[in-house]
Amino acid sequence: MKNILILIALLMLTSTYAQDNCSKFYATQEGKKLTIYQYDKRENLEIISEYRVKEVESTGGQSIITIAMDLTDGRNNKHIISSSFKARCSGRTTHLDPESFIAPGILDQYSDMEYSITGDDISIPNHLEVDQELPNASVHMSVNAGIMNINTTTTMSDRKVIAKEEITTPAGTFDCYVITYTNTLTMGMAKTFYSKQWISEGVGMVKEETRKSNGRLVTRSILHQIN
Repeated sequence: MKNILILIALLMLTSTYAQDNCSKFYATQEGKKLTIYQYDKRENLEIISEYRVKEVESTGGQSIITIAMDLTDGRNNKHIISSSFKARCSGRTTHLDPESFIAPGILDQYSDMEYSITGDDISIPNHLEVDQELPNASVHMSVNAGIMNINTTTTMSDRKVIAKEEITTPAGTFDCYVITYTNTLTMGMAKTFYSKQWISEGVGMVKEETRKSNGRLVTRSILHQIN
């Protein structure tokens, strides 16, 4: 679940020169790096995530952005994994493909098996306003493990802009739109989590909290540094 939440947050870090296509709620310079600290339910530093825009390509009326990602264990400062993913900007909306939801390294475990990934894009438009509803998104992964099939579905639903707030983090003070949504992870049994995300124009995700239905914290992510 933790890695899935990290990748949901990745969309908020997309950057490009193609301003007409891409949402303005992201960093806007190729090469800009953002560092996010993720804390566990006890407020202990768990994961340090660094994202950097490597390349922006324009083709067929859309921009394709390659984003590099490095994850470090916040408890012992050991490197976890390096990876990259792509996002698409078209029609003044930024889209993240379903396959990009899958946590880095997960697909390597199934390299000798048959698997399929289907679902809907997660998208953020160029214009946001309070009370605006955003499209749902989902990804389904099916793996043929020989004696059994492994099926996992992650759904983001009830996405809505609920407020505008000023947020201060170690990276600075930001005017943010607040987006809430429901995460449902189904692997045999369904688990539901509730997320609140603060995003700022020209920066992206500044803060995110995910909680259980009883209000208990699961994870909190904070923008720690911008380079």
